[in-house]
Amino acid sequence: MVSFRFRSSFLVRTYLVLVSSLLFGATTFAAESPNRPNLVVFLIDDFGWQDTSVSFFAEQTPQNRHFRTPNMERLARQGVKFRQAYACCVCSPTRSSILTGYNAARHGITNWILHPDKETSAKTPHLAAPVNWRRGGIQPGEITLPGLLRERYGYRTIHVGKAHWGAHGTPGSEPMNLGFDVNIAGHAAGSPGHYHGEKNYGNKEKGGLTEPWGVPGLEKYHGTDVHLSDALTLEAIAAVEQSVAEQTPFFLYFAHYAVHTPIQSHPRFMSHYQGQNFPGTNIPIDPIEARYASLVEGIDASLGDVLQALDRLDVARNTIVVFLSDNGGLSRHARGTSANGGKANTHNIPLREGKGSAYEGGTRIPFLCSWAQPAPEEPQQAALPIAQAAVQDLPIIVEDLFPSLLHWASAGTANPPLPRDGRDITPLLTHHVDAQAVREFQQRPLVFHYPHHWNGGVEGGYQPHSSIRVGDAKAIYFYENRRWELYDLANDLSEQHDLAEQHPAQLQQLATQLQILLHDRNAQWPYDFVQHEDEPLRLP
Repeated sequence: MVSFRFRSSFLVRTYLVLVSSLLFGATTFAAESPNRPNLVVFLIDDFGWQDTSVSFFAEQTPQNRHFRTPNMERLARQGVKFRQAYACCVCSPTRSSILTGYNAARHGITNWILHPDKETSAKTPHLAAPVNWRRGGIQPGEITLPGLLRERYGYRTIHVGKAHWGAHGTPGSEPMNLGFDVNIAGHAAGSPGHYHGEKNYGNKEKGGLTEPWGVPGLEKYHGTDVHLSDALTLEAIAAVEQSVAEQTPFFLYFAHYAVHTPIQSHPRFMSHYQGQNFPGTNIPIDPIEARYASLVEGIDASLGDVLQALDRLDVARNTIVVFLSDNGGLSRHARGTSANGGKANTHNIPLREGKGSAYEGGTRIPFLCSWAQPAPEEPQQAALPIAQAAVQDLPIIVEDLFPSLLHWASAGTANPPLPRDGRDITPLLTHHVDAQAVREFQQRPLVFHYPHHWNGGVEGGYQPHSSIRVGDAKAIYFYENRRWELYDLANDLSEQHDLAEQHPAQLQQLATQLQILLHDRNAQWPYDFVQHEDEPLRLP
């Protein structure tokens, strides 16, 4: 069953507003204020920088031409395309940063989670995961984005799809324990048992639940030909319809399970790829990539269905949509060949490597922000103008969503900002960004901390690492061999030319800054199981 928690009583709402004021210092506001925009976060799993017909590079690439994503194109036309947006290199850390506003080094959920007492990291020849990283994930009692939106601003908070915040058997595995009023199909697992309704979405029996991978809450679709992405879309739209009927502002956190493994077809789109060549080439589309592309087109169709529903419900002009991925695109593991010459592990070109890696392919993500229906004359849009068909090249990072969404929800009320690592991206949404904002976003350090070993050997940047980006300079530290690398992303986006030996002073400055920031955030270190001690970051 879909989980609901209703808050329709006036007395309940009044009580929540009063409690919110005491807890969070909120000034007086009307919880039902018509000036509060609806908020939609459309989060795709393992969706790469190049896995869309929207180019996030300086030009269209073969991969862009391979995918059919007209609704992503619509968002790009209607709003702002961020070409240098970042997440963590794997899923649970990113999702936890969205929920808390903290960098992964601070919230401590530094790898994907499943069971609270079992390790999900591999080992290198010398290193294992930090001893006490938060394998259990986020748990009740923490201040979360949906909780603040609900208590401060009167939003109905709707979770749809993949949660992956709390480990199996813990209260945090249920999104309704973390600030959501509605939970549709969210639990502890990070991938679906199956995408097809005929297979009950990975549950062995129709109407049953098979842990850990069976998707919960969609029993009415079991045994049907309804694809998982479509079932989630139908339920998301129904939840939005209820919120509109109740005249309640809503926060829809729509986190698709797609395009995570298992890479299974979305049947109604397979004919566009099966038996076809990559566009403009004589290279046959790999069967795995045909299935993958059908999953991508399925999530784009889902985005279109949500946008159409917002139009039909007459709330599109009052709804902000953010579209993003939770990490860099899957490439080295489980994928086929790409449109880049029909070669393997090239899906993110011009970025190097993919999900789990320290390189740009592991962390750079698609990011779009738009009003669902631009109408600059509308008072809300006049108060928060989002440029149309705009491109933003200032770097942002996933924890920036937390303060940004709270700002948009505030609708002019004066709540004190919470101390978080993220920064409000609102100043970057206009055609003419203030010079001070440009300087601040150019100069602030972006920190990445992955003290784990994701996949394969120590090559490809998949071993334990930390990195920092300031301006166009990026420094990476690999713990296994205590090696520093330095890149100039403005002139070497593919990270092919290590400048560490040529610019030791610049590397020293970045390394020192990264060490200070990691200590400030109480980062945990990989564990050297040969020497039986932590392996901290060491300066060059």
